[in-house]
Amino acid sequence: MTATPLTPHLTPDEIELWAQGLLPAARVMHLPDCPTCMTTAERERKLFIELAQLPRLAPVEGFADRVIARVRIPTPSGEQRG
Repeated sequence: MTATPLTPHLTPDEIELWAQGLLPAARVMHLPDCPTCMTTAERERKLFIELAQLPRLAPVEGFADRVIARVRIPTPSGEQRG
């Protein structure tokens, strides 16, 4: 099946919900019959899996403090505070 007025293609948001296992069953029923949506959905699911496997990175100790220390906030007179 392809998209029809009664069963339109999944939107990008719906495909993301499907990849997360959160798409309502009524919309999931469209996937087995629509190769276009199934291909897109499987690609999205693969991306989610690959992203989940990436190492989590965190800034080094003191990074935020160093950034904040360098912030300069202009005053109405044009002088720099901070």
